Amino acid sequence: MSQLNQLKQTVNGLAESAKRTGSNLAQFEKQFGQQTQQVQAAIGGSAQRKDQEVVAALQQASKAVKQATAALANASRIASSYGQSL
Repeated sequence: MSQLNQLKQTVNGLAESAKRTGSNLAQFEKQFGQQTQQVQAAIGGSAQRKDQEVVAALQQASKAVKQATAALANASRIASSYGQSL
């Protein structure tokens, strides 16, 4: 197999892997968001520092998961486009 074909195969595999992982992460994001809402509802308007820390940590994690999902989708799209151009 030529180096170009190997590169194309590797890039396409990477694109598919990123797409699959992003899809799984999006499912996790949905579940995590629902659970976060439940925790926030249970905590309510508590002014306790520990409660606020929990909510802030969950919100930060949710944001990071969304960013990771978007980054994987972008990487998949770009790698796929590159693989098709080879």
